[in-house]
Amino acid sequence: MYYKYFAVGLMLLTISMLSCKKEKVDYSYDNRPDIGVGGSSTIRLVNCTQNNQLSINGEKLTSYLIINPPQGEQALYPGTYWFPTNGKLGASFTVPRQFLTNGSAMISTDYLAYSMSRDSFGFKVIEEYNKPKDYFMVYGLPYSAEKVSRVREVPREITAPSKAGYFKIRIVNLADKVSAAWNAENVAKPLTLAYADGTPVSSTTSNIDPQSWSQYVELPYGTYQFKVLTQEGIEVRASGGDAFENTFMSEPASSNLMRAVSGVPNAVSTGLTYAPVKTYQPGGVYTIVVGIDRLTMLNVFGIPGETSVYYQNIFRVLSDVSEPLNTDYYRLQGVQANPEEGQISFRVNGTKLADANYTAATDYSIYVAGQATIEAVNASGNVLATATQRFQAGQNITAWFYKKPEGKPAIGIVTNNLTGSWYQPLPGGDNTGQDGSLNRMTHNYPFNYRFLNLCPDLPYVSFTYDNGQSFGDISTSRNLQPGVAVTNLPYARGIQDQEAFQIMAYKSTPSVYPGSWISSIPVLKSTDFIAHPERYTRVKPVHEPGVYTVALVGQLNGNQPEAKRAKMIIIKHTK
Repeated sequence: MYYKYFAVGLMLLTISMLSCKKEKVDYSYDNRPDIGVGGSSTIRLVNCTQNNQLSINGEKLTSYLIINPPQGEQALYPGTYWFPTNGKLGASFTVPRQFLTNGSAMISTDYLAYSMSRDSFGFKVIEEYNKPKDYFMVYGLPYSAEKVSRVREVPREITAPSKAGYFKIRIVNLADKVSAAWNAENVAKPLTLAYADGTPVSSTTSNIDPQSWSQYVELPYGTYQFKVLTQEGIEVRASGGDAFENTFMSEPASSNLMRAVSGVPNAVSTGLTYAPVKTYQPGGVYTIVVGIDRLTMLNVFGIPGETSVYYQNIFRVLSDVSEPLNTDYYRLQGVQANPEEGQISFRVNGTKLADANYTAATDYSIYVAGQATIEAVNASGNVLATATQRFQAGQNITAWFYKKPEGKPAIGIVTNNLTGSWYQPLPGGDNTGQDGSLNRMTHNYPFNYRFLNLCPDLPYVSFTYDNGQSFGDISTSRNLQPGVAVTNLPYARGIQDQEAFQIMAYKSTPSVYPGSWISSIPVLKSTDFIAHPERYTRVKPVHEPGVYTVALVGQLNGNQPEAKRAKMIIIKHTK
């Protein structure tokens, strides 16, 4: 009986196994090793020309124009394997290692566009072990004044900075003399990397001769407006700009941005030279390279308003490694805005940040994201005020020490927006963004300033331009209460061709705007936003770009000494 049941069970198991078996068609194992070379080499091509075509070892990696392209895609070329979104060479390209034979490859590049002159040239690239390189493709004749090499080989670093929260930067000076046909000022000279106020960054990045480059220097991460200066203090213009701000329009003889004037056939110089405001991330490695590029100017011989092109040496900012995401650090500074105190010290989690006198700001320090306690301490070591808050990575914070209306000292925490971006309602939207109608806008050359009321004697204060003219958005500058920072569209925004202006303070109420002008508070002039007016030896600008806070400090009531009287101060948050 046992054998009978065993036989039946075995038969059922066999049937079950046969019914579950799947047929494998053309299946085989390939155990051969993959000897194909993949990944990227350490060779980067940097395209400082208009060339849009690229071939390596005779293999074409880009494409050409579409005939009758769809509406809105006229600037796009058909995608390729190497350039899938837009099939043309952009600003840079890292050579894939699979194209290298014994560490080298032949590069060919050209410019193809309808009814335009071509610009074909080729060169050889060589990879060396543990020595990353850039091959800069630059303009030659007829844009340069003499025949020059179209390709410049420059070593590059990709190792991270040695200090946490820092980035590395250098200057590469590939400036050539520009052809006299363009009437452009000669800046093919020793060049210096400087901060926005003209202060040199380091002796390492100063007076770099043409066709040479500096070593890298390490700086605290943050938002900077780096400038490139000749030994005479002349600024080299940067590439790019905001089209809707006309930052692309400059004057060949000085590289200054232009300003349209009513009744004048051609625009006049603003005295400013375009240089972008940018956040340099912790762990980043950057190169600022100078070379000839194409720019836009007003056509002085044509109809007023018409434009034409010219060529000049400009600088551009390159990321030598993929720009890292800041997930760890924030930056914080303190401002002493309490007229009842002299010099104080700011402490963060018990560690001293810096000292600050009345109306002065400390430098920024870098901290790890998380909860922090900020203290204001007087000369005797007494804690005058405390604020505790959790800070996120990437934030830019100012801790304002001020006097409350009830007479107590306090610390106000304000988050600054240094990105130059904001949200703007689209036509027909509900102005709140709840219907998805807000459009994100960005200026790379911002003139942004917000306002704070830190005067204990004014329950409400409004700020205006000359003669009570509004800054625009209601929340930006109207009826500000002591110590309360505006968070919804907090910045008033100017542009580089703005005419000279003044900022005035008014005693207002929620039902009265702008209110009564407070004549005892000195008026701020737009030129007060210029750090070093003496730097401008030709045309004097009316203000300088950057992100600022205008704070009303001091006391209005009573017979106050000059030092304690209410006044507006300017704190610049970009460097």
